[in-house]
Amino acid sequence: MFRFLFRKSPKPSKRSRVGKSKPDFRASDLPQGLGLLEGVPLERIVTKLNSALPLDYVERLQYRVKAGNPSMSDDEFACKWFELKRFFLMNLILKRTPMFSSEIDEIWHEMLMFTREYQRFGDQFAGGVIHHSPEREPKQMPGERAWFDWVYAHLFEFAPTSSRCWNGFFRNPLDEERTDLLRKANEEEIAEQWFDMEQAKRYPEVAETIRILITQAIKEARHSVNSRRFEDTGWKDSLTNPNNLVYMAGAMMFFSIQDNGNYTSGMNSQWPEAGLESEKYKQSSCSSSGCGGYGSNNDSSGDQGSGGSSSCSSGSGSSCSSGSSCGSGCGGS
Repeated sequence: MFRFLFRKSPKPSKRSRVGKSKPDFRASDLPQGLGLLEGVPLERIVTKLNSALPLDYVERLQYRVKAGNPSMSDDEFACKWFELKRFFLMNLILKRTPMFSSEIDEIWHEMLMFTREYQRFGDQFAGGVIHHSPEREPKQMPGERAWFDWVYAHLFEFAPTSSRCWNGFFRNPLDEERTDLLRKANEEEIAEQWFDMEQAKRYPEVAETIRILITQAIKEARHSVNSRRFEDTGWKDSLTNPNNLVYMAGAMMFFSIQDNGNYTSGMNSQWPEAGLESEKYKQSSCSSSGCGGYGSNNDSSGDQGSGGSSSCSSGSGSSCSSGSSCGSGCGGS
């Protein structure tokens, strides 16, 4: 069973942190492919993503990343690289895809240093460069983070280190503007607002995935309005394994709509043990850099920590501090 941080808890003393260890990174535990959920029709797109990343490029990237982070193991790189590829896949689907992990963003930075290879990757996979641009700090984007979590949960199965890499999930409620649109707007309006319809024209699998996500989001939002208690939604009974990301995302939708002001309490009412092991997910591990990751132990609320930052300029002229989140966008074909 995995744990997620919902509860704001007092910052532990240095003594209480002794013995707390980060979850191990084991590449052998990663799902096949990118761990797409059953029914998500993106297998061909995953194959295209991998074919756009030649082995030589990945090996040189790994060497550069590990040279800057001597303590990073091959398995740790593999797990973070796995999550970055998931991020690139989400970038084909969403109109806006902020980067919410300084650790994964660090690998993205290094990709940009290989300007020709990165250009070729973007052209082959997305029909243009996947631009890297600095964004506001994650603590200023709770609604965007909540939507990222919801979409991620409906695309991918949970990998053992997913929460570690993304600094936890479901800490923030969906914003009222987003839930109102899901409750009242039609599918076309929602698609134009949040999804990359240019990539939907390019890839029929992306168009179908967007349709599936919108249908599910509308269903969850409108069902949440008509259910007085989370138990009344019936979602737990409809899933063979209720302790999964889809179930948690459904709960996030319900408590965002029914009791946004007490969102944390509502989530904890379903998982009272959620905070017991939260510290291991709150610890930042920017390796040799001193940045505090989103939800690091600098702030138990799940906001961006205030540790030191490192920055680099990409080949396309963009730059990003590891203390901030970074967004992406595809160049059109």
